Amino acid sequence: MPQRSHGATHRQSADRAGSRRLGSRRRSTRYLLTALGTTALFASTATVALTSAASASTKSTKAAAPNLSGVTITFADQFKEYQTILTAANALQGAQYKVNWQEFVGGPPIVAAETGGSVDLGDMAETPTIFAQAAGDPVKVVAATLSANPKVSPFDLVVPATSSVKKISQLKGQSIGVQEGTVEQYVLIQILKKAGVAYSGVNIENLSVVNAATAVASGKVAAALISQPLTAIDLAAGKIRVLATGAGYTQTIGYLTASQAALNNPQKAAAIADFVQRFYKAEAYVKLHPQAAINAYVKIFGVTAAEAKEAAATVVEAATPITPAIIKYQQTEANTFLKLGLITKQLNVKGVFDLALNKSIDAKAGLK
Repeated sequence: MPQRSHGATHRQSADRAGSRRLGSRRRSTRYLLTALGTTALFASTATVALTSAASASTKSTKAAAPNLSGVTITFADQFKEYQTILTAANALQGAQYKVNWQEFVGGPPIVAAETGGSVDLGDMAETPTIFAQAAGDPVKVVAATLSANPKVSPFDLVVPATSSVKKISQLKGQSIGVQEGTVEQYVLIQILKKAGVAYSGVNIENLSVVNAATAVASGKVAAALISQPLTAIDLAAGKIRVLATGAGYTQTIGYLTASQAALNNPQKAAAIADFVQRFYKAEAYVKLHPQAAINAYVKIFGVTAAEAKEAAATVVEAATPITPAIIKYQQTEANTFLKLGLITKQLNVKGVFDLALNKSIDAKAGLK
C-alpha cells in the first residue's frame, strides 16, 4: 500500500517500482508477483526491534536459547501487510534481534531475493512456491495462514468503469493483465474456467499487480486480476468495476517462506521461529480488534478510513498448521499448472514444506 493522498502519486511510484524489479525475473515466479522494494509507493526498510529472544533449537527443547542480540532477519513484505498487522497489535517491541523490513510487489521477486541471499523470510501466497519448487529454488514454507472469512477475497477480476463487458464470458479473446507465477494467475484460471472460457482463449498481459491495476484503470487492457488495497482505491476513485471476486473460486492461503540458507543458520532459524509466533498472536489480536487494523492502514498508507476498512477485511487471517488439506490443495494447483503447460514436470509439493520446523513453531504457539 502506498503512502499517498492521490491515486496519481500512487500509480507513478508503483509503475516505476514495478518496472524496476520485475526485470530481476523471478522469484522465479513467488509468485510473483509483486517484486520490488518500492520508492515513494511502498517506501520502507525500517528496522524494528522485536521483544524477547527466540525459542531454543528445534533439535532439543532442553538446549539453551541462542543469543540473538546481534541477529537481523530481513523480511520481504507485500503492501506492508505484515508490518501493518504487527503494528496494529503492537507486537514489535523490544528485543534481542531486529527485523529489517523490505517491500516487494509479488512472490516471485521475493523467491528470487531469498534464493539470492538478500532476504531471509518472506510473505506470499501458495502459487509462487509451486514455481519455486519447479525451478529448484532453495526456499521452504515454514508457516501458513487461512482467511478468517472464506466469503471474502483480496483478489478481484476488474474491468474499466466504462467497459461494456458485463459477463466473464465476454472476455474471450480479450486482453487481461495479470502477473504470471502468482496466486492472481491461479484465481484468474479458476474464474475463467467456471465461466467456460479457456485460459488459452484470452490474451494474457504479464504485468505486476500494480501495473495491471494501472493498465485496466486506463483502459489499456480489457480486464485485470488485481488485489487489495488496489481494488478499494480504484473503486473509490471510480476507475474500475468488479466483475468477480476470488471468493468461492480459490482458497486464500498465506505462506511464510524462508531461504534454506537462513534455516541452516541456527540463530536466524530461532529468530524466524520467534517472529512467526509473534505474528500468530498479532493476527489473533487483529481478528478480535478489526478497528486496530483499519487505523494502522490509514496511518501507514495514508488511505481513507473507508478504503482501509475494505482492504483490512480481506486480509484477516488465522494461523494454521500445515495440514494434509493444505498440501492436497497445493498439489491440485500444481497439477493444474502442469496441465496448462505452465510448469513442465510433475511435482510432489510436500517437498517444499519444512514440516518439522512448522510443527515445532505451532507446538510452541499452542496450535493444533
